[in-house]
Amino acid sequence: MKKPIQKAEDNVNQLKKLNSEYEKTKKALEKTNKFLLNILESSSSISIISTDLEQNILYWNPGSENIFEYKSSEIVGRHKIDIIYSGKNTIKRANQIRKHIIKTKKGAVCELRQVTKTGRQLWSKMTLTPRLDEKGNVIGILGIGEDITEHKQADKELYQTMKRLKKTLEGIIHATEKIIETRDPYTAGHQRRVASLAKAIASNMGLDENTVEGIYMVGVIHDLGKISVPAEILSMPRRLTNAELALIRTHPQTGYDIFKPIDFPWPVAEIVLQHHERLDGSGYPNRLEGDEIMLEARILAVADVVEAMASHRPYRAAFSLKRALGEIEQNKDILYDSKVVESCLDLFNNKKFKFSATREVSPLIGG
Repeated sequence: MKKPIQKAEDNVNQLKKLNSEYEKTKKALEKTNKFLLNILESSSSISIISTDLEQNILYWNPGSENIFEYKSSEIVGRHKIDIIYSGKNTIKRANQIRKHIIKTKKGAVCELRQVTKTGRQLWSKMTLTPRLDEKGNVIGILGIGEDITEHKQADKELYQTMKRLKKTLEGIIHATEKIIETRDPYTAGHQRRVASLAKAIASNMGLDENTVEGIYMVGVIHDLGKISVPAEILSMPRRLTNAELALIRTHPQTGYDIFKPIDFPWPVAEIVLQHHERLDGSGYPNRLEGDEIMLEARILAVADVVEAMASHRPYRAAFSLKRALGEIEQNKDILYDSKVVESCLDLFNNKKFKFSATREVSPLIGG
């Protein structure tokens, strides 16, 4: 058993050791705090703002001074954060985000429209995090922001450019459609009706907007290759001979050759090439089977068959829509994709889509 004097000396040594470790930890924290403060103060292009729960501004770094044109001395403790928000909608949205952070104690990233001291409008990308006390309670919010106004403007200009290009592309496609219809009056409107039905089928299947739009655009021009077929064959008032039919069957390849060099936003040439292929390999021109055929082409194939059977042709009267739908239902998973067929049947059976008496299309879904 240790003597009292020895025990006291041991306690003193232990205290000295703890004090030494405390001093080391204190110096390390001071060094870290100094480093962090240097980062905060030297961030001239990044705004760092701290607020309390009442949204009063507690800290305002030099980056905030540069971006918003308010000096720290004129803003800290004197204004609420909404002084830099542009408009009631932004204030409302910022308050919703603030309440969410306080409730969940989780951070958020958002883009907010803001305004400087001189009234200049800007966009900031904000990373907002809760400030917690020792017990884990939220006592305020720290926001780190980056001015993204130039990026926003560039995105807006790019969108406008794409919008103009899209309009030009649509004009070219519709002009191409008219060329085809001028040479083949018996199928006037066929392509547009096929395009509208294919678009409705694709939309009903839940495909993304860009794919649906691409299917419609290809549908409008899918028979362009027929310009290589003599007009008298296209309008022949009798069934075609094998030789004439063979000539007609070259139109997917011709269309592919025309569209291949053009850089469309969609695989136009490939879809045009495959729109007469069938799942069992009995189609043309390459006798593709199953998944070798693009989904877009499988959709176009079903729309093409239904519209063609339900429309008048020089050598026959139109079949009933019931018979046309019966054709695709009977041959689903044989010639036609079953999901595409089911989508098409759903459109007509549930009156989501119809061919009007004038042969114009009235799409009720998909825009």
